Amino acid sequence: MPFAERVSLFSCADMLVNSSIRHGLNLVPFEFVLCGDEKKGGFVVSEFLGCSRVLPGAVRTNPWRDEDLARAIHKLLLQDDHEKKFWHELQVAFCKKNTVYSWAEKAFLDMKKIRETMLELGEDVRARCRVGIVKMPHKEMSSKHLKLEHVYSAYQQAQTRLLIVDIDLLLRPILYPEKALEGPATLTSKREIAKCLRNISEHQGNFLFLLSSYSPEEIRNYLGEIEGLDKVGLAAEDGYYYKWPGSPLGRWDTKMHITDEWKDVAVGLMRQYTQRTNGSWIEDDKISSVTWHWESANPEFGSLQGKELQNHLQEMLSHFPVRIVLGKTFVRVRHEGVTKGAFVEHTIKHYNNRGGVDFLLGIGDDIADEDMFKVIMAYHRDAQYRVVSNSQTVQEVKVFTCTVGRQPATASHCLYKAEEVLELMGGLFLVNKKWRSNSMLELTDVLGHRRYKNPW
Repeated sequence: MPFAERVSLFSCADMLVNSSIRHGLNLVPFEFVLCGDEKKGGFVVSEFLGCSRVLPGAVRTNPWRDEDLARAIHKLLLQDDHEKKFWHELQVAFCKKNTVYSWAEKAFLDMKKIRETMLELGEDVRARCRVGIVKMPHKEMSSKHLKLEHVYSAYQQAQTRLLIVDIDLLLRPILYPEKALEGPATLTSKREIAKCLRNISEHQGNFLFLLSSYSPEEIRNYLGEIEGLDKVGLAAEDGYYYKWPGSPLGRWDTKMHITDEWKDVAVGLMRQYTQRTNGSWIEDDKISSVTWHWESANPEFGSLQGKELQNHLQEMLSHFPVRIVLGKTFVRVRHEGVTKGAFVEHTIKHYNNRGGVDFLLGIGDDIADEDMFKVIMAYHRDAQYRVVSNSQTVQEVKVFTCTVGRQPATASHCLYKAEEVLELMGGLFLVNKKWRSNSMLELTDVLGHRRYKNPW
């Protein structure tokens, strides 16, 4: 089709569907973006199309699967106007900034830098260079799946309990249902989650902490205007800010003083990777850390860029008191000593000075939680039994460390999806409800089976 006729067709079309089976450099989606306006729908492109990995907001699908293709088209037809406008602005900005000439210039500059590096190292630049594709080995899910009935039983037998949970695992299935896996969730709203958290934190002998990498302001916005969470402990920015159970929501303590001269170096390097990785962005409003995110970029390309950025940051910041962490979809530079593990260690020592705990549950889903798992497991090795001061009886310490989705991990158990965390918390709510009602029913009669109806 001639270019003029194609442009006219694109300006009238509401959506573009490209189901090519194999196509490398295809500029048609770029033309569609520049011909449309913000009220137009997006485009469905085949995952075998080269540009599907760079254009923001493109719905990738397998053209061989009719149901997936139909679902993608239906999703775009129901897309809200503000969402169309948001993605259209990003797409237009990307097309105008990343032209064929700028792409070629960047390729030549990268080749020039590689040649200069090889010359400095004394290597033969005339030798052939082989480029390989990094493939991640498939990691099968662990067989150590957390048995919820074991947690309920240990929880019921304990007298003092410390529960540490990543707040994102509780709210992710509610705030982002499109990212949740299939399967019903026990808790279906923020109000129900808040009721469950209040119930657990108010029960005698319970200490509940919610951990997060967000700032205190983001946590406040994240939780919304939920009341009655004063008895829930909170930790922001991986434990740099923290609030003890019983303290007001606006009262935060800090554990240490940090320096920030390393931030400019880290942000400057991250900006270079942001320019070359479409969909990535920098989070630099935290006191103790700077993070480069690529969750909106192509997963494979973002992962490769993240590993490369991690290596560059380690070289550039080797003389600063920082630590570089490579997560699932981010690279984080954080001040040394600011980790979830350090906060959990501080918390365990705090309660050890007050008699200790005989039930400890730690749940996370990222590499940033590995330090927490190690600290909890070390506590279990050092304190397998606890003497209850009131009755002078010996109580066995039960510890559960659990990772969600990510495998392998230091944690002793795993759950497959965030919905199971909601199921676990809902089960603890029912255990407390049983105690308060003084019922003679057995725990198995209350729970019935692993998946039960919403108690609200």
